Amino acid sequence: MTSTPPEIPATAVRGRRTRTFTAATMPAGLSRAHVTTVWGELVVLAGSVLFAEEDAQRRIEARPGDRVLIVPGAYHHVEPSPDAEFYVQFYDHGERE
Repeated sequence: MTSTPPEIPATAVRGRRTRTFTAATMPAGLSRAHVTTVWGELVVLAGSVLFAEEDAQRRIEARPGDRVLIVPGAYHHVEPSPDAEFYVQFYDHGERE
């Protein structure tokens, strides 16, 4: 049995976006397990970023043009390459049903 990967809900609204980070400028907390309360999307502009989701043991090596979904409530961290440039786009929940 295969599972369908989660998707950002259609009711979600594009919210704030982080500034563009490099391995040297990203906040230290991103390299440790942390959680978000809203949906997010990791966007890689240069280099590569390893996205690791602790609970699901999901590891994705993201490269330029890739977008990695960040599920609310899922503990995760990132490991950027020395030449990485990336940001996170957040999505507010929007209307609740």
